Amino acid sequence: MKAHWFSFTLCTLLGLNIAVTASASTIRIVTTYLGALKNTYVSEEQGLDLEDSGLLKGLYLQWINTERFQTNFFLYQASDVNYSSIWGFHFLFDWYYDVEDNQKNVIGVGTEYIGINMDAGSNIAPLTDFTLTNKVIAPFVRAGRYFYFGPSTLRSYLLPWFGFEYEMVRGDVSFLPPGPPIPVEQDIHSDYLFGLVGLKFNTVIYHFLDIELKSSLAFNEDEVLSRIAAMVNLYLGRHWGLSYRFLYTENISGKNMYNLGGIAIVF
Repeated sequence: MKAHWFSFTLCTLLGLNIAVTASASTIRIVTTYLGALKNTYVSEEQGLDLEDSGLLKGLYLQWINTERFQTNFFLYQASDVNYSSIWGFHFLFDWYYDVEDNQKNVIGVGTEYIGINMDAGSNIAPLTDFTLTNKVIAPFVRAGRYFYFGPSTLRSYLLPWFGFEYEMVRGDVSFLPPGPPIPVEQDIHSDYLFGLVGLKFNTVIYHFLDIELKSSLAFNEDEVLSRIAAMVNLYLGRHWGLSYRFLYTENISGKNMYNLGGIAIVF
């Protein structure tokens, strides 16, 4: 019953995300999202290259003090995508220091998680009874500097940053190959260390239109993974507005792209 109530809450609340201008000191944001997810799952070992899309539900929480810290948590879920149930979250805590009028430094810690529970049955020919569990856990640290510029009617900032990420892939897969019905069971266990580099741009136009663009790379000697995000908020009042969010991200097991929209509320 609790699971059904949680899904109902995520689906019926439309969504929000409002950025905070420099004049605000402390603000809390509770966000839900509704949109579409496109998931690609790739495994050379199992010979898989699957692509599918479905409904995405999400919950976003943020607490900001513009002179000390910001922390946010985004939880999302999709069902029946690539024969799978998908759960994931992103967590970040940033601490600000050497805060000045036009710049401040930041150091942050966080983690990414995505879990895939697949039951494909006989849909992945020539295999049958195919099941897979795959979890990607990626804690990271980062540091950067905010550079503010522009008049109050067009207040903007750039945030270049760098960091490190440790990606752990865990899970298992089982199936029946063609021929004699001898079950195959395998563990999934891999670890990767990535360097991170990113750039974030944000501008608020006349206090009612908020635009944010983010791009980053995770890289090591074998892989370069891209991550691109965009957000547009249109304020229709002091405490609410319309919100749109886009994300494209790559990981060792594939890639995800989503488009989300809804109504924004701030308190």
